[in-house]
Amino acid sequence: MKTNGIPEPGNEAIISYQKLRAFIGITGILLPIGVVLGCWIFGAGNYSWQPSISHYYYSKMHIVFVLILCVLGAFLITYKGKDKWESRLSNLAGYCAFGIASLPTKFAGFLPEQYEGNQYLQLLKEVTDFWGGIHFVFAGALFTCFTIFCLHFFQRPDEAYTGDELKKFNKRKRLYKICGWVIIVSIAMIGLLNFIIKPAEVGLFIYSTFIFETTSMWAFGIAWLVKGSAALKKVPVVKNLIQPLR
Repeated sequence: MKTNGIPEPGNEAIISYQKLRAFIGITGILLPIGVVLGCWIFGAGNYSWQPSISHYYYSKMHIVFVLILCVLGAFLITYKGKDKWESRLSNLAGYCAFGIASLPTKFAGFLPEQYEGNQYLQLLKEVTDFWGGIHFVFAGALFTCFTIFCLHFFQRPDEAYTGDELKKFNKRKRLYKICGWVIIVSIAMIGLLNFIIKPAEVGLFIYSTFIFETTSMWAFGIAWLVKGSAALKKVPVVKNLIQPLR
């Protein structure tokens, strides 16, 4: 049931997509943590850190990188928003996540550099130059979708809030705006440091893309996790953890 276009509290569909929001948020937060931690556990040593999250496609965490992105894409495509435009944007974001997982970034820049000179890997560099550009387009589109969610769709209430609940919702709206702008600034910094200033060419800030991709993923994850926290409150194990977010 809806009242003036706003779903009524208690609707099972609301709980369902709130839980899905939370799962999407958790998946986004886990991606950068999972690939770094996995490389460290499986003995990558100093090469546990790569110039970007996308470079883990070539690491020991290849399967984890692809799996998390595919799970994220499936969650986003499964998610149905409050109107057709929110659902379409979510579908687009999901397809972009699949595109990122399917088309790797450029092999050039992947650490360790002892792979230099290997003819097969040199061919891999040449082949991935083209697909790396497509990969970049998918990544840019995905983060653009995340920004639109934070700055537009998450600004709308799920219920007809009043009193204290309205005040709490307004606080969450501010958090969503902050998350949206963190994503915008992070992507702008990636563009600045990769295409204009280019400090990595002289050995400076070689992990800047990874850092700003992580801040983007965490901002996105936090926004979705908070947006879905109403459903997680109903799960006893995390009730006390999520309560402050409300």
